Amino acid sequence: MKKIKLILLTLCCISLLTCERDDLCPETTPTTPSLVIGFFNNALPENPKTVNDLYVIGLDNDNVLPGYSVVDVDELILPLRTDQNSTTFTLISDTVLDTDGIVTSGNSDTVTITYETEDVYVSRACGYKTIFNNVIVAIDGGTDGNWIILAQPENDNLTIEDETTTHYYFNH
Repeated sequence: MKKIKLILLTLCCISLLTCERDDLCPETTPTTPSLVIGFFNNALPENPKTVNDLYVIGLDNDNVLPGYSVVDVDELILPLRTDQNSTTFTLISDTVLDTDGIVTSGNSDTVTITYETEDVYVSRACGYKTIFNNVIVAIDGGTDGNWIILAQPENDNLTIEDETTTHYYFNH
């Protein structure tokens, strides 16, 4: 009886020693990227130019994009929908809000980003990420006129695989 207990205990110990730790997705592993937009001076296109009092609203859910509620920026990072082939935002420059947080003035442009999605396997721990192919940006200035004069991609047939570079350049 003691031999059986000893054998079972030995087998349990060996099986515990051969177990691998759970696979965890490292924070440094790239996941589904966002669209990175750089703002540049329309008169001097090689010079970055800050957008004053920018307010960004996602039109799919009418929510203000976190971090972009009346801020001065020269770069914008927009999350893209993975369940559709387009995402739309309203970008309002020179925004003025009333005491209730309602926009009272500013110049708004509607930015529609169209793309094709592709799911790419990353690892067992991280699963899949989505990359965006053939990204195209269209801008509608509405009745108050465009404040974004030109939207230019980093390259033709733009693919967004990471957030380490600027994908689009907006001149204003």
